[in-house]
Amino acid sequence: MSLKPAISKQIALMEKELGVKLFIRNNKRTELTEAGRRYYDFFSRYKAEMGNIKHEVSELEGVTSQTITVGILEGWDFSPWLTRVIKEFRDSHGYVDIIINYYGAKELSTMLLTDEVNLAISLKSTFDSFAEIESSNILTARKKLIYCKYNPIASKAELSPEDFVNEKFFAPWSIMDDSIVKSINTSMQPYGIRPNIQFVNNFESMVNCVRYNLGVAICDEYTGYLKDADIGALDLIEAEYVSVAIINSSTNDEVRELYQIIKDAVQGL
Repeated sequence: MSLKPAISKQIALMEKELGVKLFIRNNKRTELTEAGRRYYDFFSRYKAEMGNIKHEVSELEGVTSQTITVGILEGWDFSPWLTRVIKEFRDSHGYVDIIINYYGAKELSTMLLTDEVNLAISLKSTFDSFAEIESSNILTARKKLIYCKYNPIASKAELSPEDFVNEKFFAPWSIMDDSIVKSINTSMQPYGIRPNIQFVNNFESMVNCVRYNLGVAICDEYTGYLKDADIGALDLIEAEYVSVAIINSSTNDEVRELYQIIKDAVQGL
């Protein structure tokens, strides 16, 4: 049994939560421990039984109900248009429940590939390296440098990104730290800054480090935390595409219809 790198963090978190080792790892392969095998058997039975019950209930009601799970890159706020899209979809698909979960970029691609997420919205680069994923660019996201308004530098007239050259740059931990380092360096290169990067557990931790005036961070214009009264932001030159994605072999008509509705809705903004 081999594991995709992006799943390693989830395994570590599960082992911590359960208080047992689930896997034996060596250089060539990863195997379940006896405890891991028992948990695997339990959750397999649970998943199968849940599927049976859902099917039985839907037959009782005379309609096939389903749930579409939408994964979104952590930190983003698309409520100005996504709320309307979801309402439009559910008005004509009352038998479909929609759940929204937030993930880091690498986690999000893994969730989509393993069918834990049916539809995903993230940066274009999240999906580019996977032939199994069908994606479409829907928005352009301008990068932002965020800082605490209580930072003495923030009071400077005509504030610019160059003024934060000596600040620590916080970033959310990722199984692929190199890609984050590359992205931050690319964003700051036009300003002659090679950032001193400090990784923290997740996106929210990154924002709070900025809020508590411990340093700065790079995000983009769709970050919900930009509304925070204690956080200031500067536009950067760098921008990236935002894409909506599904598995290209998906035969779920409802998922494909929601995929198309999102593409059409954003074009009309």
